Amino acid sequence: MSLDTGRDTSQSTSAPTPMRAATQKSGSGPIGVIGPLLAVLLLALGALLLRDALVAAGAFQGRQWLPSAVDALDGFAPVRWVIPAGIVVALIGLWLVITALRPRSRKTLPLASRSGVFLHTRDVARLASSAASAVDGVLSASSTATRKRVTVAVQATAETGLRESVTSAVTERLSALQSPPRVNVTMRTPKEN
Repeated sequence: MSLDTGRDTSQSTSAPTPMRAATQKSGSGPIGVIGPLLAVLLLALGALLLRDALVAAGAFQGRQWLPSAVDALDGFAPVRWVIPAGIVVALIGLWLVITALRPRSRKTLPLASRSGVFLHTRDVARLASSAASAVDGVLSASSTATRKRVTVAVQATAETGLRESVTSAVTERLSALQSPPRVNVTMRTPKEN
């Protein structure tokens, strides 16, 4: 007596496709503080226009502010300083447009894998400091890093041959990166303090 469950037992044994790797995180755009400041100014202008529209519609009592401001400016004679001020404002506007279109900064470095894992430059600096501190003869180490270069400042007991050992240790530690940055080591001995 055989039991027939009605299911196909010949399931496919092909491996599932791996997930797509994560993309590199980018920093904030170079517009920085100016973007939010302009946004607040536009919101204030929008609130002013909304208030004047509600006063004109009769929802509020009072005078409209924008027509009053335009009437106050009416009748001014042309002055010479307006042309240079207009040029300066136009140049600032051009600079803002160019700055807004520039690419965002990247402060991460990809690992040499297809997993989509990235290290921030401050983490690369920490790895470099850790690797340098592990070298015999190093008293202390501190590092700074960019995407292209790692600078390691080492205080050591003696400088003889230690620079190459520290450079080798840091280079080996950072070899897991897809494109490891250049390593620059500066040495100081206790006598130089």
